[in-house]
Amino acid sequence: MIHTFVTDLLDHPKVVETQQHMHHSISKHDHLARTARISYKLARLMRADIRVCVRAAMIHDIDSRLGTLTTHGRIAAAWAAAQGECDEVCHAIETHMYPFGPKPRTREAWVVSLADKAASITDLTVMVSGMMTGRTWERRRQLKLSDPHFVERKLRRRRRRTRTI
Repeated sequence: MIHTFVTDLLDHPKVVETQQHMHHSISKHDHLARTARISYKLARLMRADIRVCVRAAMIHDIDSRLGTLTTHGRIAAAWAAAQGECDEVCHAIETHMYPFGPKPRTREAWVVSLADKAASITDLTVMVSGMMTGRTWERRRQLKLSDPHFVERKLRRRRRRTRTI
């Protein structure tokens, strides 16, 4: 279904490495794939360009750790542009955090923004239900070991304090 639109992306090292990154206590890759699946369905419903929506969804959070809540869309869009993605894909990526970022101007950008929110709700649902079974805690332990950017909460607070001093 969506694989025909993102086959090249699924093999890209940046996308593959997201399997080891934590996002809402699940792997970032799971979040990206879920967002792409929802984008596919919404694009059909909203008569948007399916290819643009699915490609943007699959890479919308690449390098998100290099930015903040409001800037990581621009960072991911710049990466996508460097990979040769079209302006429509880049715009959808850059605006996926609306209302915390720029407002989407195209149907495709709205699809990706809505799909990201729906996927995040599902991610949190999976996380909370996994807390009951222990699956979330086990997955967090695995991701903490493999995620090169993971920083314990105590260390994050300490780093923040030293930056402001």
